[in-house]
Amino acid sequence: MLKKFSLLFLVCSTAILTSCGGGDIGGGVGEFTTVNATATAINNNFESDIVTGNVCTAGVSTGGTVQTDNVDVDFTSKAQFSTGALNLAISKITIHYTPAPGGTVPAPALLDSYVSFNQTVAPNATVTIPVPILTRDQKLLLLNRATQAMPVCSGTTFRYYVDIIFEVSEPGGNGQVKPVTARTTLDVADSQ
Repeated sequence: MLKKFSLLFLVCSTAILTSCGGGDIGGGVGEFTTVNATATAINNNFESDIVTGNVCTAGVSTGGTVQTDNVDVDFTSKAQFSTGALNLAISKITIHYTPAPGGTVPAPALLDSYVSFNQTVAPNATVTIPVPILTRDQKLLLLNRATQAMPVCSGTTFRYYVDIIFEVSEPGGNGQVKPVTARTTLDVADSQ
């Protein structure tokens, strides 16, 4: 009986100690001195049309434009205490792509993209931030690749897991910059 109690005590104390002091609650939640922050993509499965407004006739594309697609992200700051909560400051957004299963063909790698950003978020507030999930330049790179190029007027789809990482600080807090992450899935195709 003593061995079982000792083992249970060891497991519980290890779990408690490993969950302390990380400064991040997990699951995309950033824990700051006076507030917690979350970021949630409004669309959990975003479909990006590589050429917008084109017409496909017998497999040939005419017209249309290649333009940046944005996904809206709700960024929320929630006070931990009833008084003394501080604003959060977002200074940068990183969009990270991981090829994912589920496309019609394996997706080629996409480099991270970055957005310089300056937004203050008050405690207990939510702001909706449009984030460029796939830029015009990235689409042109996918269209013009020597290998694994995105064909227009086809049923080809590339799928990516996308992490939208906000670099956030709490002016007047402990001075640390922490990531707050929203996640979504991106399907890239030429809709017909």
